[in-house]
Amino acid sequence: MKQRLYTILTRSGLHCGIGQGLSDIDLPTAKESVTGFPFIPGSSLKGVLRDRFDDGSANFRAAFGPDPNHAADHASALSFSDARLVCLPVRSWFGTFAYMTCPAALGIYRQLIGQTDIENLPGIPLLNRNQESYQVALTSESILTPPNHGDAPQILLEDLDLSVAGAQQDKANAWGHLLGNLFHPKDQEAQSAFVKRFAVVDDDIMAFLCETSLPVAAHNAIDENGIVKDGALWYEEYVPAETFFAGGVYATAPKISDTNEEAACTDQGLLDYFCTSPIHTQVGGSATTGRGLITMSFLGQED
Repeated sequence: MKQRLYTILTRSGLHCGIGQGLSDIDLPTAKESVTGFPFIPGSSLKGVLRDRFDDGSANFRAAFGPDPNHAADHASALSFSDARLVCLPVRSWFGTFAYMTCPAALGIYRQLIGQTDIENLPGIPLLNRNQESYQVALTSESILTPPNHGDAPQILLEDLDLSVAGAQQDKANAWGHLLGNLFHPKDQEAQSAFVKRFAVVDDDIMAFLCETSLPVAAHNAIDENGIVKDGALWYEEYVPAETFFAGGVYATAPKISDTNEEAACTDQGLLDYFCTSPIHTQVGGSATTGRGLITMSFLGQED
């Protein structure tokens, strides 16, 4: 089995629904049951790429499987993991917004990229909790702290005051530059902007803001007279633009035998053929209103 890791940057608000309402939100976005972090189902990503590459070729059938009428013929060779949250943009009183992550999310991503040939991965920042304030780890280039902050700098994310953990700055620096390079491999300005806004918060803060601070859009339906229909108001939760996700694509030896095309002969060939950067596409609901626009990039491919 071969693998290739991918990153996803949302270009507009993204909604992958779960088909049921929670509390006052009629259409919540998909979230992990354990962490409460939003995610993009691997089945959604596979479906999007299947539509993108569908040309009926042997390569395509080897990678994504036969058409539904012949589903029992053979299994697809490509498997997509769920795209798990790495960084969530959150409003900041200084610096406009922060690319927020937490030790739990970094730990998950560290295990993921640890499967590659990337070495010397940085340690995860240790944030102490106390009764007065939670801590945040920032880079040395951060623009999230107020000017003239004195000896005890704090930042304000949404309406939460967080004390800066100065002792964890080196680890924040290492992660900020590593993620900036992985997310924006060919854009120096984007890398610099990411590092300046990178912030590592406590797991509790991350879970709280994933639960309470995701944008919610109100929708309604208009009848033929131009008036809102009775009972036709609903609320949809979505993941904001500038959110980063990551996951993996796994390839096994193709099960199809009626092809002589080189790309379909090996698991590595399928990854090289279909998993190339970048892919600009749409995932989730509300496609006609511009929701779900993403850029999907793959790590380790030959550019």
